[in-house]
Amino acid sequence: MNTAGGTMGGVTAGGVTTAGGGGGGTTCTRYYDLKVRWPGGTAWLDVGSETYDDAGKDDRAEVRLWKGEVVELRVRGHVDSYAPSSQQSVLPWLALGCLSLVGGAWASLSGRLSGLFSFTGFGLLFVAFGVGWLGTMALFGGHPAIWVFAVMWTGFAVFWTVSAWRDG
Repeated sequence: MNTAGGTMGGVTAGGVTTAGGGGGGTTCTRYYDLKVRWPGGTAWLDVGSETYDDAGKDDRAEVRLWKGEVVELRVRGHVDSYAPSSQQSVLPWLALGCLSLVGGAWASLSGRLSGLFSFTGFGLLFVAFGVGWLGTMALFGGHPAIWVFAVMWTGFAVFWTVSAWRDG
């Protein structure tokens, strides 16, 4: 992972280019973009409103690159992270794997179409979502609080599915 120094270029708020940062004014804009330049590249990055308000034209910024893509921007104490394109290309395959997991579990538990639309089948979707969520965080990282929530979600989904299978 490379780190490069950069500067802020034009600043965009809701698609309207301005000369500098937000300047602390009130706006109804729901997204904020900063143009960041570094030796060998330029990118428009989506940032939080606090970063936008504090950043100004030609401010210094630290840009972390991975294979030429910006994965982190640090400016005036604010940190914004970005998923590389490789992460985005893995997610559909991970989702397909989780749906395959649901299909396999459903086939091994009942295999009947009526079983797919039951409490057990509903629980299997929760389990697959939880396993996919945990898999995504295992591959790409996640905040510890989100890990705890994902583990609790998946545990509850497994409990639900096993209980529904035993009762039904």
